Amino acid sequence: MMFVLTGSLSLDTESAVWYNNRNNRDIGGTMSKTGLAAKPITKAQTRKKLSPSQPSGPLLSAGRFLMPVYLRLALSFEKTEIRIPEKIIEALRDFQQKKTRLIVAFRHPYGDEPQLLSYVFNYLLPRLAKKLKTPLPCSSPIRLVHDYAVPLWGGGFIRFILPRAGALPVYHVKAEPVSMKNIRAVLRDGNSPLGIAPEGQISYHSETLPRIEPGTVRIGFWCASELEKAARPEKVRILPISVHYQYDSRDRKKVLAALDHLESLCGMTPTSYNDILPRIEALENRILDVAEEYYTALGYRPQNPTAGESEKANKQRRWEALLPFVIEFAENILGLNAKDDSFIQRMYRVRLEGWDRIYPEKPIETLIPLETALAHRRTGEAWYAMRHMELFDLMSYYDLNYLKSDPNSFDRIVESVINLQDLAFRLMGGNITTRPNKIRKKAVIVPGDCLDLTERLPDYHKNPKQTARDVTDELANKFIKCIKVYHHEK
Repeated sequence: MMFVLTGSLSLDTESAVWYNNRNNRDIGGTMSKTGLAAKPITKAQTRKKLSPSQPSGPLLSAGRFLMPVYLRLALSFEKTEIRIPEKIIEALRDFQQKKTRLIVAFRHPYGDEPQLLSYVFNYLLPRLAKKLKTPLPCSSPIRLVHDYAVPLWGGGFIRFILPRAGALPVYHVKAEPVSMKNIRAVLRDGNSPLGIAPEGQISYHSETLPRIEPGTVRIGFWCASELEKAARPEKVRILPISVHYQYDSRDRKKVLAALDHLESLCGMTPTSYNDILPRIEALENRILDVAEEYYTALGYRPQNPTAGESEKANKQRRWEALLPFVIEFAENILGLNAKDDSFIQRMYRVRLEGWDRIYPEKPIETLIPLETALAHRRTGEAWYAMRHMELFDLMSYYDLNYLKSDPNSFDRIVESVINLQDLAFRLMGGNITTRPNKIRKKAVIVPGDCLDLTERLPDYHKNPKQTARDVTDELANKFIKCIKVYHHEK
């Protein structure tokens, strides 16, 4: 069964300023043909702190009325479809009846999922439960985990909203006991389910699954262990949810306009206005050439072609060979020593150091003039270092085969064009805030079967690391099944 409701908030989406920049940008591009895509930050800023996270009843009530307008006008959602809503409703019912503690693990391919899911859990699901004549005992707005950096560069409005919406900050690569204590307390004793994106950040492709991080499963096992020690009967479950967007084919002209704009940025002349696939491939080649040329001037040594290698394999190898140099260059600017961490962890460390320099913990007002000037220098250096990190972020997910595996999919065409725009804009100094978001779309939410962590506690007590890895793999498989269900019913 499925329901469609009209009208249709890496919460690592950004600030009020970001939404203005992002949502006023047509996919065809209003960005200048020259210059940077974002204004450099060259002065250290006073670090803003969030209020303690505590959901506000009046704010959540107002959101039920305002969110449909926001989703439509700001994020271009026209409809929201929930497939097999009974799975989510029953998981919520068990949670509300204190049979379980619930983690909602959601795919995060685009950036708008937290806003969308806040509305779905706060309003749409209670409404659907009534339509199904199985009303929920009470309302359970989801409490989402967001990246710690949001309040650092978010506007005052976002800093006001986040804690009052019940959002909880977390660090990716820094042990911060207070944040983890708060998250664990909400999962163990809170009146709302906990929402986490196991991918860790935006992953840029909705119909394939990148690597997912084990943090969601580990938090769940911590909770299950604490409940066991307290002799509490609740089970800890993880509900996987895959989110997909179906783009409106009436906006095809906007996609063509985006290609025109990209070709203009890349100094190319379109050969066939309506032949999209060859234009995308040509742009991929051109952007890769420009990126290699830029980094060669900084010391990168391009890969020589391998004998007998296909053009596709050569291009994939060139992308992959460029990645280590890009992240290492950012690390060198910031004086970071590359450890044995994964590339994604190294990217998180660059991001952490960058934002810590732009928003230093020591107040700028307390520094002597000489220290203030040096803090500003460190800020400028950090901002430029993070431009390499932002390019690495998207490049590390970019899939050259994504469109080729389903070339007739308008949704994949739109995703591919948006990703190419994003790549070009990041080479020009941009980041996720310059990513276009004006194509009209329908959100499709596909829940999977819950994972019961309490059942796996004996294994976890014997071998915590291996069990966490195994269950993380199980969660990944459930996401893959959700994607298959989406394809089958599409």
